[in-house]
Amino acid sequence: MATVRYELVEHDGGWAYKVDEVFSETFPTHADALAAAEIAAHQHELPGSTETIEFQDSAGHWRQQVASGNDRPRTEVVDDGAVVHAAGHRPARHLPRRAVTPGERGAFGTVLLLAGIGFVIGYLLRPGERR
Repeated sequence: MATVRYELVEHDGGWAYKVDEVFSETFPTHADALAAAEIAAHQHELPGSTETIEFQDSAGHWRQQVASGNDRPRTEVVDDGAVVHAAGHRPARHLPRRAVTPGERGAFGTVLLLAGIGFVIGYLLRPGERR
């Protein structure tokens, strides 16, 4: 997976961050530039929607491709050569299930459980033909 580096640099009489060779706007203080770089790095990692994209390849042919909204690069903010913030800590998409005790089940969950039990009992006790 690619890593996008947001590097803090002095620029135009103030501070900025740059990605590759592209500079952000100039900020009056180092702290402002650092905060902006951390926000941008975090936003860069957020998943989006899956979209069909169209682009021109190096041979000049137009191509279409489906870009997954979950395929995001890792980011890091670098200041004076040291990594200040590595954003790549995403929460797990699917949390493991655990047993829920009756005290943790909400009222709605209890009603659904009782309704399900009632349907099963009603089905088993119903008069008529069984297959």
